[in-house]
Amino acid sequence: MNLSAPINELKRKAKLLRRSEGIPLNQAHARIAKEEGYASWGLLIRDYEAQKPKPNVQPRSGYQITSLPVEDAYRKEAIELANSTFEMVMRRIEPDNPAKTRRLWDAAEYVDHHHLSSDMLPIDSEYALSLIEALLVHYVIDLAVQADRKVGT
Repeated sequence: MNLSAPINELKRKAKLLRRSEGIPLNQAHARIAKEEGYASWGLLIRDYEAQKPKPNVQPRSGYQITSLPVEDAYRKEAIELANSTFEMVMRRIEPDNPAKTRRLWDAAEYVDHHHLSSDMLPIDSEYALSLIEALLVHYVIDLAVQADRKVGT
């Protein structure tokens, strides 16, 4: 069913109705919905959302990583992401020995030896990068624990 006006105008009309008649907004919405031929405002909104054109955007995907070691371009991007994710994790976990934890961190070593393994292949490059953001927190916590142990010895 086509609406008599754009949704934002119907919302504005409901607000004006609320003010002019001193009724709650949900009652004003219900009245507008009935005028538009709907049993409720929720049904009107549902139909409106269903009729909106859907963007024709394909999910972003990279290329398939099929072997290790990874290509230089991917490695560079992964190291950059690992470094920025490391800093974010450091801010969040607030380790007791941040300087020592930072000295233990080596993004290239992480990407080359901990990020991907052959049993994960083939893997989409974008998904592989997302794993850095998802899993690096545990690695950084392990580094922080190692740093704490080195201080204790």
